[in-house]
Amino acid sequence: MGMTNNIFFMQLSIGKMDNFSYIFADSVTHEAILVDPGFDFEKIITALNDNNLKLKHILLTHHHFDHVSQAEKLRETTSAKLCCHPITEKLLKLRAPCDISVNDGDVLFKGTPLETICIHTPGHAPGSLCFVINNQYLVTGDTLFIGDCGRIDLLESNPKAMFNSLQKLKALPDELIVCPGHNYGKAPTNTLGDEKVTNSTLLSNSVTDWETN
Repeated sequence: MGMTNNIFFMQLSIGKMDNFSYIFADSVTHEAILVDPGFDFEKIITALNDNNLKLKHILLTHHHFDHVSQAEKLRETTSAKLCCHPITEKLLKLRAPCDISVNDGDVLFKGTPLETICIHTPGHAPGSLCFVINNQYLVTGDTLFIGDCGRIDLLESNPKAMFNSLQKLKALPDELIVCPGHNYGKAPTNTLGDEKVTNSTLLSNSVTDWETN
C-alpha cells in the first residue's frame, strides 16, 4: 500500500484461495478503480472508506468466480462502472450488461494518473485481460503469477493462446510491477524484468518448448 506518481495503490488479500484484489486511485481526486472484486465485499468497502476513496470503475481480468463474485454487489452499492472483455461478459451472464466493453489495445482513463492500457491475454480463460496502470503496474489476473502462469488444463483453457499471451507480456518494459491474481509465489509482487529471467513459463521461445516444460 502507498502512494507514488500521484497514484494510490493497495493490494488486498481476500478469500481462502489466496486471491488478490487491487485498488488504484488518483491521490488528488480520490477517484478509484478496483480490479477483480472476489469474495470479501466488506473488506473491499472498508478499504475504500478508510482511505476516503470514491469507486468509479470495476475492472475484471476474467470471469472466474473467485475474481468476480462481488462485482455486481459493488456496482449496485457504489454505482461504479463495470469494465470487462466481451467474452467475459458473455460467460458471466450478468444481471445487467457491463458498462464498458474492453478490447485489446484499448486505453481507459487517458490522460489521468489511472491511465490503463488493456491487453487481451487468452489462455487461462478466453476473455482474460491484463492491465498496465500508470505505466507502472501490470495487473495480470491468472495469466501470469510470480514464478508461474495460470492453469491451462481447464475446459476453456488454451495452451497455445497462453504461450502467445505470455509473449505479449514479455515485450513490456522490465520496470513494470507484476500484480498477480493470486499469492502463489515467493513474494506478492515482482518486477517484470525479474520474472523474465526467473519465471520458467516466460523463458521458452517456442510453443513446442513451452508445452514440454
